[in-house]
Parts: sequence; structure tokens; C-alpha cells
Amino acid sequence: MNSKKTLLFAAILVLTTGVRAVSFEAALSAAQKPQKRIRGSESAERILVPRAVWFREVAGRGLMVKTWLNDAGPFTFAIDTGAGATLLSQRVADEARVRIKNGRATSIAGLSGVAVGAHEASIQSLAIGDRENYLPAKGEVIVTSGLPPDLDGVLDPTEAFSPLGYVIDLPRGQLSAFDPRENPLRISEAPDEGAVVQWLREAHGRRPFVMLDRGEHALLDTGSSLGFAIKDQGVDEKRISGHVVRDVGGGRISARRVTPVTIAIGSLTLRRIPTDVISGADVDAPVLLGLSALRPFRLSFDPLHRLIEIASVKNAQRPR
Repeated sequence: MNSKKTLLFAAILVLTTGVRAVSFEAALSAAQKPQKRIRGSESAERILVPRAVWFREVAGRGLMVKTWLNDAGPFTFAIDTGAGATLLSQRVADEARVRIKNGRATSIAGLSGVAVGAHEASIQSLAIGDRENYLPAKGEVIVTSGLPPDLDGVLDPTEAFSPLGYVIDLPRGQLSAFDPRENPLRISEAPDEGAVVQWLREAHGRRPFVMLDRGEHALLDTGSSLGFAIKDQGVDEKRISGHVVRDVGGGRISARRVTPVTIAIGSLTLRRIPTDVISGADVDAPVLLGLSALRPFRLSFDPLHRLIEIASVKNAQRPR
């Protein structure tokens, strides 16, 4: 008997009205296993840290990086901190000879709650930037028909780099990794015009949430081109622009850009950030901070100590 579970995939994929494309955010939970380790001079095992790579931002699709699966590729994947798993199109899964797990049927649902079928699978290797720049994690992935045809897959760095930490330098377009045992983040070492804050997590996932001064938990989502995205609560705000989008399950939601707001994350204040109100979203859809809000910053994620640094690049004190 197939085991079937539904995973929330908070995705905004296809712009149906308006002129501004919106890339996508995901909310999935899946386990990844460490792959490649080396023995250092200390008794504990040291993990081989992959080389830093460059990514490019593509309107309507997000932060794109060259990726190899099972030494096949290159493919084009979107870097999405809100995904929680590696997502593959069926075409890429076939080309890379990805093994589908027997009896592991799943479904993924968009912000609207409409679901589409998917399958759990496993891979032997995952590399980015070049064919031999292997990431330390492999294991379960999700093969889905819900991705747009011009996107090969989605890379969640929390899962793909595990147990390493990673840095997404948005202004410079660079993705890198670090060993949090050797170079940890510390709340006492917050950068100027930045903050180091607790990495809040869900009960069954590792997606990066932070606490806002408003008391809300917000998902840092590099897969979204939205700004500060909240569900419609019937508040009458000045509307600046709007559009309707189709999510990964085929459902439709609407997003409207409203008057910018000011919020704080720890000691960091984000003033007049682009703000979007989402209508038609599932009750479990999270508050988001997407690329429109995060673009000026370098984001560092320490999964061991569960800390996140948000730093202005020009004032950053922690080069990786």
C-alpha cells in the first residue's frame, strides 16, 4: 500500500495578470543525509566545505544556480530557503536516472491549498557551480509535475548543505558554505546595521523563521520575489498594484502591493519595505520575507547553533 502524505508547497509560479512576474516560495519538509566527510587533525570528523559559487537572479524565477545530479547536467535550479527539500521536474529525474522510491506517494499543495501529485526519490550526488563541487547532503528528494517548464528544480540550501552553515550574499550574487563548529555565528557579534537572531523552526521542519517585533514568525524565503507578505485580514490599505497568480497545485491566489511598512528583526530595522497582501491563501500559509525585502543583505545561516545573521554587505564583518 502506498504511503501518502501532503506537503505544503507555498509556491507562486505563473503571473496571470499584471506586468510584474513573481518567483516562487516553497514550504516542504524532507530529510537529507550527510554525504562527503574527511578526517581532520582533530578526533571529530570534518566535513568537506564546497567552494563558493555565483548565482544570477531571473525575473519570475528567482536566484538561479547551475546544478548537477548524479553527474548529469548542468540543470538550472532556483535557490529557495523556504523549500525544505530538493525538488525535481520529471524530465530532470529521467535524465539524471533518479530512483523513485516504491510506495512513497506524496502530494504538494500551493498557497491556495490545491494539491498536485508527487513522488519521493533519492539521488547519489548533488553538485553546484561545476560538476565536481559536491554538496555534503543527499538522500530524499521530491519529483513533481508542478514546476514551470523552464525550471529544472529547486535547491533548498538548508537541506542540501546540511550539516554545514551557508551564506547567501544577495548583492554580490554568491552562495557559500561554512562549518559552524569552526566558525559559528554569535549573538554577541552582530554586525553594524545588522542583527544575529534566533533561527525559529516548525515542529517538523528546518525552514528559517525569525521573530518580528510585531510578534509574528516570518519565513525568510529567497524563493519569493515578494517583500513582507501577509495574508489578507480585511484591512483597508492603500493599494499600489495587484495581480493574480497560479500556484504549483493549479489553484489561484491574488497578491496586491500596498503601502510599505516598517518592521524590526532583533536590532535590525527594515524601513518602508515593500509589502504584499495575499488573498485566497491556505490557512497554514506563513508570513514571508521575500527578495524584495531581503535584497540589500547578506544572509548567514548557522543550523548547529540555530542562529541567522542579516548583514548589510557594505558593513559586513564576517566574510566567508
